[in-house]
Amino acid sequence: MFNVISYLINGIDWLIWIYSIIMVIDAIMSWVPALRDSTVGNLLNKLVDPYVNLFRKGPIERLTNSTGLDLAFLIGLLLLYFVQDYAINWLANILLRIFA
Repeated sequence: MFNVISYLINGIDWLIWIYSIIMVIDAIMSWVPALRDSTVGNLLNKLVDPYVNLFRKGPIERLTNSTGLDLAFLIGLLLLYFVQDYAINWLANILLRIFA
C-alpha cells in the first residue's frame, strides 16, 4: 500500500511541476506577440488561462488595471508551489497514517 501512495504523491507532484513549467513558458511567450499568436502559444494559453483567470478578479483586477502589472500569474504560481510543498506532504502523512 505504501508504494501506491508513494506513486500517487509523486504523480501529483510531477503534474504540478509540469504545469508550473507550462505557466512560465506561457508567460515568457506572452512578451512576444508572434509567439503568443502561434499554434503552440494558443494551446498553452488554453491550458493556463482558465487557472490564472481565477485570480484576475476583485482587487487583483483593479491593481492590474491601475499599475499594468498582472499579479494573477504570480499568485497562481505561488499557490501551486504551496500545494506542491505543503498540501501534498500533509496529504501523504494522512494517507500513510490511515493505511499504515
